[in-house]
Amino acid sequence: MKTFSFTAIIILLTLFAVKLSAQTFTNYTTAQGLPSNFVNGIAIDNSNNKWFATAAGVAKFDDVSWTVYTTANGLIDDFINCIAVDPTNNIWVGTDVGLSKFDGSIWTSYTTANGLVNNIITYINSDKNGTMWFGTNNGLSRLNGTTWTNFTTANGLPNNLISYIKTDSLNNAWVGTWIGGLAVYDGNSFTVMTNSDSIPDNNIIAIAIDHSYNKWIGTFSGMAKLGVNNAWIHTYRQSEGLYNNYVQDIAVDSKNNKWVGIYADYLGDGALTKFDGTSFTSYSTAQGLVSPVVHRVAVDKQDIVWIATANGVSKFKDGNAGLNDLSDQVVPAIYPNPATDKVYFENLPKSARISISNIQGQLMIITTATDVSAQIDISRYSAGSYIVSVQNGTKLYYSKLMIQ
Repeated sequence: MKTFSFTAIIILLTLFAVKLSAQTFTNYTTAQGLPSNFVNGIAIDNSNNKWFATAAGVAKFDDVSWTVYTTANGLIDDFINCIAVDPTNNIWVGTDVGLSKFDGSIWTSYTTANGLVNNIITYINSDKNGTMWFGTNNGLSRLNGTTWTNFTTANGLPNNLISYIKTDSLNNAWVGTWIGGLAVYDGNSFTVMTNSDSIPDNNIIAIAIDHSYNKWIGTFSGMAKLGVNNAWIHTYRQSEGLYNNYVQDIAVDSKNNKWVGIYADYLGDGALTKFDGTSFTSYSTAQGLVSPVVHRVAVDKQDIVWIATANGVSKFKDGNAGLNDLSDQVVPAIYPNPATDKVYFENLPKSARISISNIQGQLMIITTATDVSAQIDISRYSAGSYIVSVQNGTKLYYSKLMIQ
């Protein structure tokens, strides 16, 4: 483990304070390899490959080359509505005539004949155990292994038109509906939240869960923040910095920034908006976004933002993210920050060594991660600034930690 002098610590803190000014967009269309410029969804697999749902098949991009899959390869249909990846790296795509799953070799398709509640698939999500959730135009389907379970308004859904699904760390399913509001399934029953519970609109378009377990709900009337106890905290709108109120998707990066895809069809205008918890910054076609018609947003393992639009895909590298890791790999995320009693890590390499030093360079904690996540008790340390380092082989990552 490397040691740091007081001067080195100051240099690191200075680097953390630096905001790089350059942001870069790279755009991809059929000219680069997409089968269609109309892109409905994005999935990032475990190897950081990007998978795109388009109007003419599925496209895989490994940052160098493109591979296209169509009905000729086994897809159930070429017009893809949505796409997702499960924990074992299977790719799932939804169409108007059913589902297809790709295991890396073959495509397998599913319809109502196999157990789906409806063949028009609107959204797909996998929980951490690999249970699959499928939103349709007539209810919700769950696939656990080989067992199908279907849910409709008869089971407690507020509406059968499903718009979005997100599962949390407890495997609760957060289900967005059109008109009916938000429904949370805890394994036994649904709890419904609507505008009477301060959700800004009953048309739920996007759901994200950040590293502090807050829920972010995107609607046609702004973006609501719910706390860890699921109670409403605040609604953000154009008046506070969103590009406009029509939130189409929300993604969270390793630094807990929220990336919001926005498009108002009645205005014909949209953008990508970043919210760092304090301020909003928007990027539109004037800054290089390939189209204002933003459909979906995803963040890859290097914190690069990918935007699916009606006229291609944009890749956005944020130069204002601050100090990145030294190896151009994904940065281990630490939260909460500031902290009082415990800190938690995400994106942590197995067997990585973690150390925390005070501002004088004195080593306070050294430990080894035993899994992809870890927690450290900091309750006995004084308030102030600390440096966290994570060493994975020859790679070294740094973070600044504030203890209150």
